[in-house]
Amino acid sequence: MQNAFQSWLHERQQGQFHRQLLLIQGTPDWVCQQAQTLTQGGETLWISEEQIPCKAYRQQLGREWDCLVYDLRSGVSANALVALSGTVRRGGLMVLLAPPIEHWQQDLPSLPGKQSFGTEKCTGVFNQWLLEKLQSASGVVICNQQSFRGENMPVLTRPKDVPTPYASHEQAMAVQAIHKVASGHRHRPLVLTADRGRGKTSALGIAAAQLMAKDKQILITAPHLDATEQAFNHAQQQLTDLQREKGYLKAQQGCLKFVPVDVLIREKPRADLLLVDEAAAIPAPLLKSLLNQYSRVVFSSTVHGYEGSGRGFEIRFKPYLEAHRPQWQSQHISEPLRWYQDDPLEQFWFDTLLMQDAPANQSTSDQPLCLQQHSKAQLAANPVLLHQIFELLVNAHYQTSPDDLQRMLDAPDMHIYSLQKQGKLLGAMLVMVEGGSPLSSLADAISLGQRRVQGHLLAQNLSAYLSEPALAALSYWRIVRIALQANSRRQGLGQWMLNELAKAAKTKGIDALGTSYGLSNELLRFWQKAGFMPVRLGHKQDAASGEHSLLMLQALSEPAKQAQQQLTSYFSQEFQYLLPSTFAQLHAPLLLQLFGILCQPQILGHNDRRLLIAFSSGTQPLENLHLAMRKLLSQPKCKVHPGAELACRYVLQGWSIASICAEYNVAGKRQLSEQLRDWVNVALDEAL
Repeated sequence: MQNAFQSWLHERQQGQFHRQLLLIQGTPDWVCQQAQTLTQGGETLWISEEQIPCKAYRQQLGREWDCLVYDLRSGVSANALVALSGTVRRGGLMVLLAPPIEHWQQDLPSLPGKQSFGTEKCTGVFNQWLLEKLQSASGVVICNQQSFRGENMPVLTRPKDVPTPYASHEQAMAVQAIHKVASGHRHRPLVLTADRGRGKTSALGIAAAQLMAKDKQILITAPHLDATEQAFNHAQQQLTDLQREKGYLKAQQGCLKFVPVDVLIREKPRADLLLVDEAAAIPAPLLKSLLNQYSRVVFSSTVHGYEGSGRGFEIRFKPYLEAHRPQWQSQHISEPLRWYQDDPLEQFWFDTLLMQDAPANQSTSDQPLCLQQHSKAQLAANPVLLHQIFELLVNAHYQTSPDDLQRMLDAPDMHIYSLQKQGKLLGAMLVMVEGGSPLSSLADAISLGQRRVQGHLLAQNLSAYLSEPALAALSYWRIVRIALQANSRRQGLGQWMLNELAKAAKTKGIDALGTSYGLSNELLRFWQKAGFMPVRLGHKQDAASGEHSLLMLQALSEPAKQAQQQLTSYFSQEFQYLLPSTFAQLHAPLLLQLFGILCQPQILGHNDRRLLIAFSSGTQPLENLHLAMRKLLSQPKCKVHPGAELACRYVLQGWSIASICAEYNVAGKRQLSEQLRDWVNVALDEAL
């Protein structure tokens, strides 16, 4: 074995080969000794309990290594594995240290730091899935204390020479396309796509530098500032006499500045060009806002991301582009820069973590419409169905990642359901089991904010919200994801799935169904129609999406119904009280929708009507109408007229007249009063 390993290693040092994955199995001391022989003479990153823990993997992204050693005993994390594989440079090795096969289940921790409190041990199905993929992949080299298997993979296609500063012809074409957006016709956005390691973000930086030399003011945004680091680095390399700060680069009169998505939408800073990196990890509604706000935009998206997927971006955002910017342009970079074409390491992780298109299901049957629950073992034994379910979830939610696949196969408190008919997958749903007996002994401490355990989002959040121990002790099924195939939507199937889930929950004695999501009009309508009630709105906006998280419940038991009524009553009061402060920037249509659900219609008294009529005829000033307008807004049919948004901003959220005029492009107080009079006239007729 040792001779074969040394011979393989010697050949690798002498030639030009692809990046590869090496699995070393054995006792802890032995595998570390073998790994040490690989790390001499090159830059190496060690992921282990003694050095850098796997949970800190994000801090290593953006750097490159000749050898990456990952000790699986320190924790198996799907996100960390695929992300760190991208830090291995051309010709390098990714080395996995593992126990002998017979000890995988007992020695390898799964879901490190992510297992919900009080649940049974993780199933270990994901680790078994990973082992089987490692054993069956032809490009993986396996070395243990008894044997050695594998061969070096020679490079057959080498990159072509290109002029500086470009790393490939495709990258040069991408930069040219960005220039065209900046200088050509307005409202012709560019969508730049690529897998990782293709120089996509570098292209943004190169183009930004060239445009800055022409005194252009460029804004760049992404889910996180760190995601744009390569753009700033490449821009800096092209320029002289510059000023560099974190998230800011200035050269003469041109500049490149990072601005978070929510700040862009709220403050609307001026720009000659807006660059949106990692667009797949930004919710489609926010991308639409940016598209409508800026006339020159480049959307850059990773096709197979480790923290979100470009496939959902394709499905949700590109149809909107077709409808509203039919002359949008597309550019794709396929040639890798940090490794060679047909890289076996990249291909292994794409295959193992289901990051490619799922195979179509060709089976047919007479099976009626049914909602099926699947065990972890059943899914692992049916990889086609597992792939189809995971792909459906990826396409439906912008933040679905490889860690979600790991949770699906390992988390004992996660239930997986599929909606099928005639052998075809129509929908899928992930459900977390929360609260109940695991929290009963901690309920009082949780309600007082003294304890916070892993998982149990609904139970802990709601208990602390009202400082009510009983809310922690209730049992919940929280719907984490629900998704339908595109051709199965808007047919009532989502509602049907939730109805079936409620029936199953009742038979198990579950107190309530619940969900938590980034608030939007469409999702609020969907969940309300399914019988869920809003019980809490998060005070802080999500850093990536700019959305507030809304918690909703559907009580099933009598104790849960009483708790839901208590929660809804408290939330209604808090929501109205916080409208001029915490929720002052909440999107007006969302506010009106929530206001209509939570707040009972207030009686319009005789004096209220006289005030409103006098205002509509121009004899009462706007300042006298706050209370009467608030009562009018509470009427069921008075929120659809466009003027209702103006009244909402003025009366409920306490905006100044100047702010409202700026937001809605109103000339001044006089025109604002005229538009509000139009609304009052219509709303009064509806209220009568």
